[in-house]
Amino acid sequence: MKRKPTRRDLLVVIGRLQNIIGCAKGISWNDRDPDRQEHVQAVLKEGFDLCIEVTAQDPPLEPSGPWK
Repeated sequence: MKRKPTRRDLLVVIGRLQNIIGCAKGISWNDRDPDRQEHVQAVLKEGFDLCIEVTAQDPPLEPSGPWK
């Protein structure tokens, strides 16, 4: 059984997501790549899957507070 992520784990994941989003942004600007949509989608799927993995052990939350 996997353990629940710690705050440090979540901060590491946020850093990974920043890198993934930056990569997707960079790919999206490459207008000479005929396959850029597929490349962007692949990177975004990686980020989405990471979010699912890190939150899979917790029930869904309603957005509230300063982050909603």
